[in-house]
Order: sequence, then structure tokens, then C-alpha cells
Amino acid sequence: MSDDSWSVAVDLTADFLQRPARMSHLLEKMPDGWDSGKRRACQSLLFGTVRHIRLLEKALDAFLKRRPKAKLWAALLVASWELMDEPEQAAKVVHHAVSRIGGRFSKPEKGLANAVLRKVAGRLPELLEMEVRTPADLAWRYSHPKWLVKRWLKQFGLEDTIAFLQWNQSEAGVFARWQRDSQELEALSRIEGCEGFFRLRAGGWGEVFSYIEEGRLYVQNPAASLAPRLLLKSVEKGRLLDLCAAPGGKGLLLEAEASAGVQEIVSVDLDGPRFERMKSNFTRYGAKRLRAEARDVMDLSPDKLGSFEGVLLDAPCSNSGVLQHKIDARWRQTSEGLRELESLQRGLLEAASGMVRDGGVLVYSTCSVDTAENESLVSAFLESEKGKHFTLESSQVSLPWRDARDGAGVLLLRRIG
Repeated sequence: MSDDSWSVAVDLTADFLQRPARMSHLLEKMPDGWDSGKRRACQSLLFGTVRHIRLLEKALDAFLKRRPKAKLWAALLVASWELMDEPEQAAKVVHHAVSRIGGRFSKPEKGLANAVLRKVAGRLPELLEMEVRTPADLAWRYSHPKWLVKRWLKQFGLEDTIAFLQWNQSEAGVFARWQRDSQELEALSRIEGCEGFFRLRAGGWGEVFSYIEEGRLYVQNPAASLAPRLLLKSVEKGRLLDLCAAPGGKGLLLEAEASAGVQEIVSVDLDGPRFERMKSNFTRYGAKRLRAEARDVMDLSPDKLGSFEGVLLDAPCSNSGVLQHKIDARWRQTSEGLRELESLQRGLLEAASGMVRDGGVLVYSTCSVDTAENESLVSAFLESEKGKHFTLESSQVSLPWRDARDGAGVLLLRRIG
């Protein structure tokens, strides 16, 4: 792999095109020893290209009889993203890209790149100004799978779907809250309507990094607080169970805000790297009432862990509410995969329900805005044999384009008895 940011971004884009991988996994392939400037430059090119990939492909395809081999295609995509990001620097961008391509490919391929990129520089502004309304056009304009766009149109309607797509295409903010010893920092700005949460200002990492390392400041989106806080409103004492808990952010919030009557919070997840990260977080943040348990939720029973006054199940989901910063997730999900997820969610909800004491509460949450993963799934559970012992007390959905935070579905059930 090459050692400059642009070339590495091209190589990583080619890897993504071959098999849509998690961005975090791709970033691990960046060369060791790079300084933060090189890493940021490479990440910016990779993320921008992947975020707008269908739009960039449409711009390029108009001037190609057929797509070139993978690495050259990736280079054209990265250069096209630069043209979109810095249209006033078009000539400079084209010159730089063609020079880089000339050093890696043949003379005819260099000539092709030069001709195509100069035309793309004029085509991209035209595509960006086009009014789009059909599922197919919305899919390429905002770089989302067409099946997902059609699903959202059916659930939200045209205007909200466009607003959702535009939200996902915008740069994600970084949010944090104080776990302990809060103080005012220039790098943090308060967020109206999100109690206890702050937005990290651009260039603010240097000021806040030490507070994170010291276990005082925790990076977390405000939407992640909805489920824990809903649980704490209903449980003032006893034991809490946090399921699918890794890497531990919701558990840490539970401990920080739980009343003195809450004696213990048991955080459960499968053994593995995420579980180890959760244990490390609990140690770093000085957790006193949190206990990590490496277990399979499906195998839990009151005989093993006892029963609880409050249970939080943050179920694995499609990530439809967090696509603004999980830009790869939209390409790794399918309609068939969504049905498999719903089956898993039902099984987890049934298992979690068995851990709730009579009169206790169960909070089911996802980071999805899809009705099938939230309201519809809980409604089906309430009609089941295990669900007949529960009643739905409240529900809430966070819609990113409306609430300016991640999407989430949160539903509170109470065991009758």
C-alpha cells in the first residue's frame, strides 16, 4: 500500500467497493506511524467518497463506455469527491489526481482520467441542482439503497424522507457528557433540549482528550440517553439489568444518574473484544455499582442472575437511525437481513422479559427509526404468550432530521403483578 493520504484513500475505497466493510476496519489498514494530519486527510477522502458514492458514480458513468479496473475506478471516485467538496479548486484537483494516476497506471489510463475528470467537474454541480422525487433518483442523489428509500417513503412520506436523506449526508457532530467532575470547557458547547450533553466544537479534541482518558468525560450521542433515563424514571431502588450492553455507555449513564436506592447494575454481553472494552470502560470511569457479565442473553434466567426491578434491552438493529456517522451500514443491510434481525430482536425481547420482577419494567430500545423494529415488534410481543404478562406504558421515537440527534426507538413495558 502506498504511503500518501490520497493513494491510501484510493486503495481503501477499492477495498470497500469489493466488499462493503465497516469504516473502522478499513481505517485499521492505514500505515502505522502516520501523524494525525495524514490520518485525518485520508479519512476525510475515504468517508466523503463512500458517503456520496452513488452520486459520484452517476457523474462518472455519463462519460465512460464502461467502468475501468477497480483501482482506477476508485481513483476516479476519490478525485470526483474532491471536485464535489472543493469545486472552486477544480483545475488543481484534476491536475493532482491525473498526476497521481499517471504514476500508478498506463499512459492511456492517465489520458482517460484527465478527459473524464474535467467533464465531471462541470457535471457534478448540475446533478446537485436537479430536483429529484422518485425512489431511483433519490437513491443516487443521496447515495442510499433504493429498497431503503422506498421503505422510508412508505413510512415517512416524501418530505420527511428527503429531510432524512439530507441529514444522513451531512457531517456528523461529536457529543459528550460528564460522567463525573463536570466543568466548563471552551471545546464544549451546550445543546438546547439535551440535558447534560455537549457538542464538541471543531478542533476541540486537544482540550477534551485528557478528560476522556481520565474517565471524566464520555463521548456519547444524546439519543443514547433516552432509554436509560426512561428506565430510571420508573425505578428508584433495587437492581437493574443492562442487556446487549457493550461497550458500556448506557450502563455508565445509569450509574451516574441512578438514585442511591439502586444497589446494583448488571451489564451483560457476549464475551469478546466489545465485552473487554466495556470492562475497560467501567474501570477507567471508576464504576462502583456496575458489574460486567459475559453471558448470552438467550441463556439468561432468574436462577442464574436473579430477577430485576428494571431491565434495559438495547437490541441489535439495522442502525437506520445512525447512518449519518455509520456511513457503511446502509450498504451492508438488506431487506432479507432486516427480517433476520427482527427475528433476533423478538427472541431477545422474550428472553429479557423473563428477567423482570412482578411490577418491574422492561425498556426495549434500538438505534433504528424503522417501525418494524420498534412499535410493530413490541405490539407482536404483547400478543404472545410471554408478552401477555406486560403492558405498554410509553413509547418514544427520536427522528434525526427533527430532533438533531441520532435516531432511536424506546418503549417501556411493565410486568403486570
